[in-house]
Amino acid sequence: MPASLITVHAELEELEPPVTRDLQIDGSSTLADLHHALQIAFGWRDVHAHLFRDRDRHDPTAAHWGDPHRLTERDVVALRPESTTTVADALAGGTLWYDYDFGDGWCHRLTAGAPTTAIGTTRPVTLIGGSRRGPIEDSGGPAGYTDKLAVLDDPDHPDHDRIADWAAEVTGPWFPPTPESFDAEAIQAELDGFFGFGADERDPHDVSGLVAADDLRRPGDLSPESLLVDFAAGLPATLRSEFRRYARRTGLLEPVEVDPEVQARLLAPFAWLLDAVGPDGIALSEAGRLPPAVMLDGMTTLGRHDSRLGASTRERSTVPIRALHEATVRLGLVRVLEGRLVRTAHGARAAAGPEHLWDALTARLLTKLSPGAQVAATALLLSYADGRAQPGAGRPDPRWREVAFALEACGWAPGDRSGEFDRCAVAEIVRPVQNVLDSLGSTRGDAGWPRPAEPEPHVADFARAALHGTAALRSGTASRYRR
Repeated sequence: MPASLITVHAELEELEPPVTRDLQIDGSSTLADLHHALQIAFGWRDVHAHLFRDRDRHDPTAAHWGDPHRLTERDVVALRPESTTTVADALAGGTLWYDYDFGDGWCHRLTAGAPTTAIGTTRPVTLIGGSRRGPIEDSGGPAGYTDKLAVLDDPDHPDHDRIADWAAEVTGPWFPPTPESFDAEAIQAELDGFFGFGADERDPHDVSGLVAADDLRRPGDLSPESLLVDFAAGLPATLRSEFRRYARRTGLLEPVEVDPEVQARLLAPFAWLLDAVGPDGIALSEAGRLPPAVMLDGMTTLGRHDSRLGASTRERSTVPIRALHEATVRLGLVRVLEGRLVRTAHGARAAAGPEHLWDALTARLLTKLSPGAQVAATALLLSYADGRAQPGAGRPDPRWREVAFALEACGWAPGDRSGEFDRCAVAEIVRPVQNVLDSLGSTRGDAGWPRPAEPEPHVADFARAALHGTAALRSGTASRYRR
């Protein structure tokens, strides 16, 4: 029997400019299905109670539908189960209201169009239009959200920095960046995934929802073993949906192709150290440091010599070479043997050429890191890989907040029981991977001297390559993200 499709215009009340979604849904779907569709369409995280009603909220004759497991008699009396009521029956009167987060008071007015008969195979829910990003959770309802947007839009407002910090903490790094954002393609992909449309196009064993089925996977597409997939699989379901939209929006899912000249420039510091070590190794000082002649050659060859660093011959006080040395040891490309720094088998293969060195660095980037540090490192890579402009010299770097958000989202907490990760704690956690990123090409973050106004732009290519690489080489399983 052909399905009867209902077009639903959903609009958040009391917001200007309006935030709307137009959905086409099978009339035999339940209100529980419609609830999930609205959550996905507006970008809510489904962390608050909700209900449907057919009249004004103060009308004692109004009928209410909802999930009895998430509501109490204090919320609503005479609640009807949303799981047994069809969309067609509930919208028979033409209008329905969907309330979400009773504290903030978000009210969606739902208006039904005339039913139509489906021809052929149709999606369970189709997004056919809409405008603007959904609001920020816990922003104070329509009035609070509107006020906060005005403050965020005015850098000179006395509360701008405070509200900006609040927004960054609440929304995290994967939330749509501007109120005008509306990504219909990403929303439809999430609707399809949730309701199982085109399910055979996805790898049936992939929790992340990012991997194509074997027969549809093209060269360069994400593999089930990639670090990006591993990370997404460990996120809570609602954040995973938000993360997928972010990954589509920023091009993180596209195949990674890096020009060989770019690779060689990025890898120059590591290539120099492996070449300096050579087949015979380097005699280290009694303290295990590189000798002065090698230090000076490195700083000169790599163009990092600066008078403010002094003679650049003591590794302990020459941050760029010290960071490079530490990174190369951790990556397992060199090691100390009887007082000499020598290449390992991995290092000998990596020294054969830029392509081999690139593979070694991207594949071994998270080696020897604890499970929590691997989550933090992945979040750090994402902050480089997504192509956003980062602050230049003298400006605070917001990446630590993004790492903290990811750690907390994945269930990790600071060891000192402070309850939240601060800038210093995050910096210490990601330092091993930050050393690698800071050593690439001309980029020099906090570990370098001096810090350039514009970091090496192609570090984003390296980060994307690492994210597309095989997570199994680093940890073996996505379970490390769960606590």
